[in-house]
Amino acid sequence: MEQKQLGVVEYKQQDDEIDLFELFSSLAQQWRWLVGITVIGVLLSIAIALLIPKQYKVSTQVAVPSTADVAAVIMRGYGEQTTNSLFVEYYQNLNSAVELHQFIKVGGWLEKLYPEKANDVSEAEMFSSLSDNLSITVLAPIKEKGEANDPAPSLLGITLWSKDEQVAANFLNDYVTKANSRVLEKLRLNGQLSRDFEVEKIHSEIALLRNDAKKVRLLAIQKQERGNEEKIKELLQAIDLLTDKFDLDTQSELLALKEALYLAQVMKVKTPKTIESFAKSNLTRTDINITTKSREDLFLMGSDYLEGRIKIIESRQKKAPYIKEISVFKKQIEEAKNDIKLATLKARKNDDPYIAELPALLGEMDKLKILTFDFSDVKLYRLDKEALIDRKAEKPKRALIVAVGSVLAFFIAVFVTLVIGGFKRRKGAE
Repeated sequence: MEQKQLGVVEYKQQDDEIDLFELFSSLAQQWRWLVGITVIGVLLSIAIALLIPKQYKVSTQVAVPSTADVAAVIMRGYGEQTTNSLFVEYYQNLNSAVELHQFIKVGGWLEKLYPEKANDVSEAEMFSSLSDNLSITVLAPIKEKGEANDPAPSLLGITLWSKDEQVAANFLNDYVTKANSRVLEKLRLNGQLSRDFEVEKIHSEIALLRNDAKKVRLLAIQKQERGNEEKIKELLQAIDLLTDKFDLDTQSELLALKEALYLAQVMKVKTPKTIESFAKSNLTRTDINITTKSREDLFLMGSDYLEGRIKIIESRQKKAPYIKEISVFKKQIEEAKNDIKLATLKARKNDDPYIAELPALLGEMDKLKILTFDFSDVKLYRLDKEALIDRKAEKPKRALIVAVGSVLAFFIAVFVTLVIGGFKRRKGAE
């Protein structure tokens, strides 16, 4: 049994040695095919490597803006802004397909980047090709695994693959700049709209306050006028009452004087006398009633005095000089008619100094008016790396293409050589 197994092993070893010998012998015999196919493959690889157009990888990097630029936006614009919020808006604009399409259309970049396709393919196909070759990547901060939300970017990398390195560099540098301008324009328009809305709102509040102040003033004027009218009416009524009382008193006085005159005439008292003078006279009887409470001795003034007094009272044309209170009331009436406070209210043309809320609103209005929204020198990014040309193509790897092509050609040559050799041996055996 062991001898048979050894024989089998030896037989197989002899067959292997024969096959290898025949293999190399066949390759040696068909060396022209081997060399020729290999050379042709190498030449084809070189030709392909030379014919494949160069592809350049151009990139730029932008980071969060400086604090000075953010401060300029806040000072010249409207609303609170932060470094992160501004850079996020800038990043969103860079990533917007609509904004990219508009930028490409305005700048004619498709024709510049793909001049060979301008007449052969549609604009949509060229735009799709550009979108595939353009990438925007968040370089920092890197999102940690398991984080729910993407953190706000602080460093972006923008890369474009193109056959024309200079055009690609110009495209990226212009795209970075134009994206900044577009965001600033949106901030300007939104800020102006917000500012105009706030200004209009303040104008409405001021108009309302002024209207309310005017109503208050007019009501105060009406109230003061009614008060003055009531006061004048009351004073006139008081004067009428005093005048009526004065008339009654005058009538009473005249009546008393006339009675005393009659008595004086009866008593033949022509000139003023005293009670004591009657005691010394020869008169034995008088009708004079003298008491401690009331003395009816007005006739003692004499008929001359009483007649004169009666004439004076009856000749009075004006009563006011004889009533002290009337002059006081008339003065008050004049003061009510010429009310200084009322005249001041009527003469007031502007109620602004009397509106407590107005200074604050006007101050806020002044702050809004100084907003210029001039962002011409503001950058919402900091250029970390500019897109430059270095004349080093990333694709194709020509040496690698030639090497791979040469190896592939050699194996194909070996295969073809072995096939040809096999056919020849079979033909010779027949």
